[in-house]
Amino acid sequence: MQYKITSGENYAVLGLEGAQLNSLTKNGREYLWQGDPDFWAGQAPVCFPIVGVLPDGKAKAFGKDCNMKRHGVARINPFEVFEQHKNSVTFVQKSSEETKKQFPFDYELKIKYTIVGDTVTNEYMITNTGNEKLPFVIGGHPAFNCPVDEDEYFEDYKIIFDKPVTKPCLRPDHHIGLVDADKKYDVMHGTDTLALKHDLFEEKDALIFEDCEPKSVTLIGKNSRGVRVDFQDMNNLLIWSAMGHAPFVALEPWTGISSCSDEDGTFENKRGMTILAPDETVSFKFKITMI
Repeated sequence: MQYKITSGENYAVLGLEGAQLNSLTKNGREYLWQGDPDFWAGQAPVCFPIVGVLPDGKAKAFGKDCNMKRHGVARINPFEVFEQHKNSVTFVQKSSEETKKQFPFDYELKIKYTIVGDTVTNEYMITNTGNEKLPFVIGGHPAFNCPVDEDEYFEDYKIIFDKPVTKPCLRPDHHIGLVDADKKYDVMHGTDTLALKHDLFEEKDALIFEDCEPKSVTLIGKNSRGVRVDFQDMNNLLIWSAMGHAPFVALEPWTGISSCSDEDGTFENKRGMTILAPDETVSFKFKITMI
């Protein structure tokens, strides 16, 4: 089941499965990656209550066993429509027997998408519906066509941050997804611009900008089309493309990052963890603007 939200001629399509973006269209042009199993079948999964992976898929959270695959339980469990309007739709997922087999905590996750003009706001609202502390991280994983136009190439694109990036990034292992915290990669060299090339993603996986000082990043091609992602509520940004010269780039705002080599395996001690008291609610937003 899909839901279309509109603003003038612009629109977004949201899928009930995974409560994720399926399309971002401006002036008849599709900006969102449409999925291709030859590269990556996904499009824009929502990562909760982990981003990335746990070591061997396991962790202890306040003494309770967690067993989760990459990016957690939200994307692989059912959502319902909570509210729908012409330019917005809100999905909701509540913890269930199925989610608690992997993540033994009670929660309510609402995901709201709103389109105004060229911009789609993604909002995640998490409520602790249990009687004990709720630990989690959350993040978006939207991938964008690169190139957007048929007369362009991947290498015609660049990523521009709203200020120079002064810290080296981290990178997860291609195969196991874990991050060696001792290995840093200075891909930006103190500048605000990253020229895209497929080689960036062949030997290593995503670029992880931890505690990212910039809060806006623009993917732009030679025809001056692309997307801007504003992520004031998120501390980390990942930039990723699949191996094999995939024609997309994912720009992923996360509150945490994948498991790192210097962590002790305790879930609540992971980087970027949010811990909610019973009945507490928190909201995180980021925006995607089609250019």
